[in-house]
Amino acid sequence: MAHQERILILEDDAAFARLLAETLSDLGVCRFTSYPERLHEIIKEFNPTLLIVDYNLNHPTLDGIKATRLIRRNPETNLLPILLLSGEDNLAVIEEAFKSGIDDYVLKPVIPRFLNAKIENLLFQSRKKLNAQALSGLPGNAAIETEFYLRLQKKRPFSVSYTDLDNFKPFNDEKGVKQGDLAIQALSKLLHALRGKQSRHQLFVGHLGGDDFFLLGSASAIKAATQKLKKDFSGASRVFFTEQELAAGYYRGTDRNGHLCSFPLLGLSSAIIDGITAQTVPDFLRLTEIAAAVKKAAKKSETRICHVSAASIPQIPPESLYAETATGAKKVAQKKRVKIK
Repeated sequence: MAHQERILILEDDAAFARLLAETLSDLGVCRFTSYPERLHEIIKEFNPTLLIVDYNLNHPTLDGIKATRLIRRNPETNLLPILLLSGEDNLAVIEEAFKSGIDDYVLKPVIPRFLNAKIENLLFQSRKKLNAQALSGLPGNAAIETEFYLRLQKKRPFSVSYTDLDNFKPFNDEKGVKQGDLAIQALSKLLHALRGKQSRHQLFVGHLGGDDFFLLGSASAIKAATQKLKKDFSGASRVFFTEQELAAGYYRGTDRNGHLCSFPLLGLSSAIIDGITAQTVPDFLRLTEIAAAVKKAAKKSETRICHVSAASIPQIPPESLYAETATGAKKVAQKKRVKIK
């Protein structure tokens, strides 16, 4: 690996934990604990890149799965890769473990070479999928696309909210790049808080890049999160403006042509699409096209939120540029996409 990992092991068998740490010593620094109730405290101090959890813990209330749920509920540890060790070769247990938020599992007795290979792959895939945006610390483009296809495979309708900052470019130009970064971080902090209060199934939050964010989840969770985000950001963004600007409701700056003009204070626009399935939105590219069109409508609306059903959006059948005819290939005129009003 390119750098040393920091591996935290939650295991009540101290002898096994030491043996495990020795086995993984080539990967990086290992630390172990037998106290699941101290996990958050230890994680904050140790800052691990991987957590290994034993399913069977000698604890009155917590096993490995319950400990995993606690980790996933905390926005500061929600993205930490988790590997479960289990002596239970039971499909029901394994299914429950994945639902709780583990990334992978290894059955006991552990084969060292197999365990090392699993960890190497888990860390690689985790970084690749998350592609976390450095500015926000949220999952990036690759993770959003992966989440979209995972939800399609479950064959249950879900919703998406595509949100961005209104008039971000003039704000970034006039107030400075540093203030622009702070505005994105302020929005990211609110998104972290929203995500931390719900399971990943209910609400997934990702940062597409720049000032563009995606939320995926149930219809009720997406609606509530989008409305709360808009309200909370209205308050959080006040720190970027002077008292005079807040009172006026705008700030002065120059446009692209160098003309002095007034710009509205920072706000959010959101496109909400409900009822997404493989039939209504078959791929991620189509989702981004729909979301971009709906967001344009949102920016023109009074509430800056445009809410549509995926089933109401005209379907555009896939069509090749060329169709076979008796005389050879003939170019087919592409149909114009229907704008969403």
